[in-house]
Amino acid sequence: MLLKDLIQIPALQNARLTAGAEGLNRSVNSVNIMDVPDTNRLLKPNELLLTTDYALKGHPESLDTLVSHMAQTGCAGLAIKTNRFLEEIPSSVLAEANRLQFPLLELPLDYSLGEVLNGALSSILQNKTEELSYALDTHHTFFNLILNGEGLSEIVDKLAQLIANPVVILGSKLELISLSSTVKPNIHLLNKWISQAAKQQLAPGVYPIMNALPSDGACYVFLQPIPTPQRPGYIIAFSKEGVMRKLHALALEQAAHVLGFELLKTQAVKDRARRFKIEFFTELIQGEMASEQEIIHRGKQYGLFPAESMLCVVCGRDTDEGTVAGQDHAEAERRARENDSLYHSLTKEFGRLGMPFVLFTLKDKCIALLSAKELLGSSADGKLRLSQLLAGISERLSGEEDISLSYGISAPINKLADIPNAYKQALDAYRLGRSHNKQRFVQYYHTKEFTDLLRQIPVDDLQKFLQETFETWSGIDESEQREWRKTLRVFYDNQCHIGETAKGLYIHRNTVLYRLNRIEQQTGLQVRNPSDSLRIRIALLIKDDLAI
Repeated sequence: MLLKDLIQIPALQNARLTAGAEGLNRSVNSVNIMDVPDTNRLLKPNELLLTTDYALKGHPESLDTLVSHMAQTGCAGLAIKTNRFLEEIPSSVLAEANRLQFPLLELPLDYSLGEVLNGALSSILQNKTEELSYALDTHHTFFNLILNGEGLSEIVDKLAQLIANPVVILGSKLELISLSSTVKPNIHLLNKWISQAAKQQLAPGVYPIMNALPSDGACYVFLQPIPTPQRPGYIIAFSKEGVMRKLHALALEQAAHVLGFELLKTQAVKDRARRFKIEFFTELIQGEMASEQEIIHRGKQYGLFPAESMLCVVCGRDTDEGTVAGQDHAEAERRARENDSLYHSLTKEFGRLGMPFVLFTLKDKCIALLSAKELLGSSADGKLRLSQLLAGISERLSGEEDISLSYGISAPINKLADIPNAYKQALDAYRLGRSHNKQRFVQYYHTKEFTDLLRQIPVDDLQKFLQETFETWSGIDESEQREWRKTLRVFYDNQCHIGETAKGLYIHRNTVLYRLNRIEQQTGLQVRNPSDSLRIRIALLIKDDLAI
């Protein structure tokens, strides 16, 4: 109950407000009488204190201290019965109360402190009873809407009617979920506040709208979080007043609880549909669908239709290293929330491209099927344009949500039955980019080079191969070993032609012959022998190209 409402009861209606008028909107939850000097330690927030100042008789300076301490504690106000032990309230106390915006009441002699106490407590209890009754009725009203099969929009409209203000439901990222249709909000004002709110931590309360104009219809936003285990949302109500009425606050609280249940139910339905979608895609890439017609028949409910040409794009976080075996429940929940957030973010981003797409999730990756014809076109710079589009998505997600994202892209396909192969290509391209320790990359699939195949072999095995190949080189000076490797590389690059090798090394052909003969004498390898030359070539690739 607000103090400005409490002073309207008979026992207080003749009380005179002597200071702190700006604080009349303080809430009053209890009333007490001061009858001992050390009342400070017994003070409680939102408490109205009644006194005759008998306990401070002869110590007027203690009243200044009491007012300061009450304001600091968060008390509702101080009511003093004068003309008994205190003739008038000292001017220093009035000045301090005005500075602190702390209400001071001067009580007349009409009622005793006991009568004022009883009247005030009765009024507070009556107010609490009415609030509880209102909260219960409001909860039943909202819950009955759900029981009768109504949805989110009907609950929002009912809330807007109850508080006589426009209402908007926002998601965890301040995206629009629903808005009242009976009391329509100002969309321009909504966008202005969202831009303002995106830069701050949001908590329940009243928020002024920066640079709001009288013509906007509202200057403040009342915010109430919607409690849900995942992706919590917000109720916001627009108002011209900067103070939220108690009954309106109760209506927002009750609506938040019911909307939390409704959003949880809606999310459960979406999660179930996502699971079916994941199962479909898993069966598809595992080759469990017999024909193109079966893929079309089962895939149409997920937006999968035959296209002239398609690309498969694997999207993954740079921080993900795959699902960790044995991870605890909390870690699994965190990763699930991150994957869910990535799915929704990419759905929004791909939607901006203005072309059909289908997005699936599989473990910690998102897989998108996009139109190759529209993205690549027929020009030579099609891949560059697509890379720039995907890099732009990565840039936005990095700035807005701190997500570092990379992509692997398949070759174009023309049939839905080719999706399993396209997925494998995109995944191979993604893994290739990761194997090079790249960040925020766009990697296209291409047929693996020999060095790419070598990278699939464990490093320990490659090192063992090098050691065995160059074992007989161990007694040779390091600078001469580098010279040998360079000579052999140019020799093999020129198909073992002595003259071309000499030109490539800018040395005489006899020098080439001398080096090759020395290598054969010192190592026992026959550089022109097919098996030895193959082994040497592979070893040189591992040593120089893979830097092992």
